[in-house]
Amino acid sequence: MTTLTHYPLATIPATEVRTLHAAAVNQDYQISVALPFHYHTRPEQTYPVIYVLDANLNFALVVEMVRAMNIRVPFCNELPDAIIVGIGYPVSGSLAESHAQVMHLRMRDFLPLRDEGAERFIQEMFPVADRVASGGADRFLQFIQRDLVPLIEANYRADTAGRTLLGHSWGGLFALYALFQQPDLFQRYVAISPDLPHGQGAILDDEQRFAARHDSLAVRLYLAYGEPELNDYEWPFLERFLSALESRRYAGFQLTYQTFPNCTHCAVVAPAFQAGLVAVFA
Repeated sequence: MTTLTHYPLATIPATEVRTLHAAAVNQDYQISVALPFHYHTRPEQTYPVIYVLDANLNFALVVEMVRAMNIRVPFCNELPDAIIVGIGYPVSGSLAESHAQVMHLRMRDFLPLRDEGAERFIQEMFPVADRVASGGADRFLQFIQRDLVPLIEANYRADTAGRTLLGHSWGGLFALYALFQQPDLFQRYVAISPDLPHGQGAILDDEQRFAARHDSLAVRLYLAYGEPELNDYEWPFLERFLSALESRRYAGFQLTYQTFPNCTHCAVVAPAFQAGLVAVFA
């Protein structure tokens, strides 16, 4: 029986990978960069940048989706050419082993507060020998702000006023955390199925503190869930969050909220990423 290990690995054209160390986290990150179609033939042009959380899972999905939607025929131009940056981890081992490592590392980086229940759940579903504690979102955001964004803008023709942050699940929660902690870092946010109940609604408290100090929030936010996700536990937090955002009337703020019928927490990723990117670039 022939095995795949005898053949070259598949790659995505016009992409490159580098390792970037984050002193704030004491972690190496695998940074994947996909270039636009005409990047090398239009040296004067700058491009918006889409930063993709969970790159081990979602980088290829987003790259091919964006490229398919901007091939520049009259009926396929929903998105602009963009540089796409995936933030992932240089994990190793089998597919199952590397996936398990990612699930623990993302929990550490995306959750603002320590959640021992989440840690037990992830260890039960994706057991690893070396466990990590959750609640490191502040250090991960520091890495993005101080290390990653400057690296990208120093080495690529990036539009410094055209940054988008895209995340799902705990990555969606981190996108909201970044929004209220560093509102000027990104201009567009796509937050899919964020875990609003985390920390008994800590992100709602972040928004309330932000509102006490600010009357403007010049960003575009796309927020979406699969309808089956909105159970009796999740919905009250979402209802409070949407109500708060509506009542603030932040200057410059644009919110798009959407639900997807028959889409579970995992099935919603592809359609919501697609719809979200179209919405924030409209």
